[in-house]
Amino acid sequence: MTVMHSDPIPLPDMPREQRPSVAERFTQILDVFASGPDRMFLEEITAATGLPRSTVFRLLTQLVDLHWVEHDSRGYGPGLRMQTMARPRDYSQLRAAAAGMLNDLQIGTGGVAHLTVLEGSSVYFLDRIGGAASAGIPSQVATRLPAESTVSGRALLAGLEPERVDALMTAGPHVRSRADLSALHERLNRVRQRQGLAFVPGHSCPMSISAVAAPVVGPDGVVGAISVACRGTVELAHIAPMVWAAARRTSQVLTPGRSGSTARTRLSHRTRVGVAN
Repeated sequence: MTVMHSDPIPLPDMPREQRPSVAERFTQILDVFASGPDRMFLEEITAATGLPRSTVFRLLTQLVDLHWVEHDSRGYGPGLRMQTMARPRDYSQLRAAAAGMLNDLQIGTGGVAHLTVLEGSSVYFLDRIGGAASAGIPSQVATRLPAESTVSGRALLAGLEPERVDALMTAGPHVRSRADLSALHERLNRVRQRQGLAFVPGHSCPMSISAVAAPVVGPDGVVGAISVACRGTVELAHIAPMVWAAARRTSQVLTPGRSGSTARTRLSHRTRVGVAN
């Protein structure tokens, strides 16, 4: 009996489900933050991506380490890198709450009143009301400055945990040295001792600009800062309580009925104003 051998007959390619690449899985997770709520828990991200829970947890851990995602008791949210690249934030509620305060502050002090927010390690100028003083103060709306170099930035940074400040200052293209971070933390501690009030007298500024800033507090912490800048040396002890009161009133508009340390409406008379911080 002769056994005949024939060449194997090629079979058509069978469709099979391909496993997403690592890049595709990272993209799936980042897309959830780009279009979803600001904070989500692991189970919600897992359901939204359709990926295995263990895979989502592992990838999220890597994204947190790289500052694309941040994690706290409220879940996961956009990290520092995403915040500087992702969708524009809606500051309409903050701007509406502060509008009247900025006008009153500009009239009462004769300086330039600002509303700023923290974006990454930079201060972003949302609003500016200057009147006759505008020409002497070189600030502009929709511009960014390094947070640690401005009174508004220091008022905003002082509202964060030190570890969060370190993460902000060491992420991105402008990495600060250990000495810079140590000096910054000393300044922020002084700001915290003054209940968030930051200032610089005109004689300490190369442009002879005196400035005072105070934090605006929302439901989840500091969300912005109100400041006043004046050309030359001015009586900061007179301006500081006005800036403080404007920031507190704005905070109360954002969080009506809230009481406690985050809604204090009076600056302590023991708060010393006179040394740059």
